Amino acid sequence: MRFIKQCKGKDLTNIPVSKLGNEFYVSTKYDGNYVQIHKVGNEVKFYTSSGKEFYLIDVADELIRNNVDIDFAIECEYIASTNGKLGSRGKCTTTTFRTLFNKSLPSYANDAILMCFDIIYLKYTEEDDFANLGRFSKRLRYRDSLRLGPNIKLVKHEGPFSLDKCKEMAKELTNLGWEGIMCYSPDHIYSEGKRQNTSVKIKGRPTADLKCIGIEEGEGKYTGLIGSLILQDDKGRIVKVGSGLDDIDRYTNHNYFIGSMIEIEYEQILDTYIQPTFKCVRKDK
Repeated sequence: MRFIKQCKGKDLTNIPVSKLGNEFYVSTKYDGNYVQIHKVGNEVKFYTSSGKEFYLIDVADELIRNNVDIDFAIECEYIASTNGKLGSRGKCTTTTFRTLFNKSLPSYANDAILMCFDIIYLKYTEEDDFANLGRFSKRLRYRDSLRLGPNIKLVKHEGPFSLDKCKEMAKELTNLGWEGIMCYSPDHIYSEGKRQNTSVKIKGRPTADLKCIGIEEGEGKYTGLIGSLILQDDKGRIVKVGSGLDDIDRYTNHNYFIGSMIEIEYEQILDTYIQPTFKCVRKDK
């Protein structure tokens, strides 16, 4: 058994329209920590997204007991005891599990949950080929046939739907507090360590309007130009935003921004805005 580098999805904004498919299976994007689980014979291995190993005794025992003649590798999002909505990731760390594993001490999932969203390997021939499962629509049938035990829940995939429908669903789920959605083309083939146009993330990130209170100068090719806008919200939180500014924005006179309301997109709010991106100047506010 070896760790398989994840075949990650691309953000919708990073895929040319000509490369997009027409229909997609859709699932909720959980905000947890990626876990890859391998079961071969009476041996089970757990890996983090970086390939670091740990072990959960109760989960492993269930997988061995319920799948005697089947070997497989599955992908999950570890959401612990949270609902998996945006902001949950910090409560879903696997650090303790890895620490106990490195000290040869036992660890258990107990009531914690892993959401299984894909299967990447199923040994039904003599070849250990994780690509043998083929199209995503076919992989779902294999995944759903496994008996994974109480700690591993199956992520629900709906569809296939049109891209416009997917965007609507992403917006609805974002408004309810989820991170967004994952969209898989029925023809999506797992390719180790690659990002593919057939696996699409639509986050539908929330927006906010913040006042620009200053400018930070850029570095390198942006020396002497605008590097970041210094923004403040009505609760006094301050954030620097450079992502999303184009060259025209960076050459613009500072006074155009200072004192104006700036619309940003962001991932989540902790002590400040996480992964903020400049959208536009709100001259109407």
